[in-house]
Amino acid sequence: MEFLQPKKIKLKQSPIHGLGVFASDKIFAGEVFEECPVLTLPIPKGQGSPLLIDYRFNWPQGTEPEEQVIALGYGCFYNHSENANCYWVSDTEKRTFKFISHRDIEVGEELLTWYGDVSYWSDGRQKTVVI
Repeated sequence: MEFLQPKKIKLKQSPIHGLGVFASDKIFAGEVFEECPVLTLPIPKGQGSPLLIDYRFNWPQGTEPEEQVIALGYGCFYNHSENANCYWVSDTEKRTFKFISHRDIEVGEELLTWYGDVSYWSDGRQKTVVI
């Protein structure tokens, strides 16, 4: 199995929070610009844990996750925004997250995703507000 290698993004310091992912080339609306394999975390289903709380994802994406995972590649470095310019989807066949742009993204622009509503933040995650 092969995975899409990111060619249009880079990781650098973010003015929003810590590190962030930025466009190094123009990314077009609807473009898959990164595919991240995922690793399962040792957290039993339905149990809370502080383990990597600010970096983990539900797998698969949605309201009934089967497990908690870490996305490899730059997957854990996308910052949150209420006005996200990209999103991710679960590819259950390849066991990856695909990051996709909502709109055209210009060179130098930070790639931002929407983590979730108020329930996402209720278990102790750090919230950084981006307008």
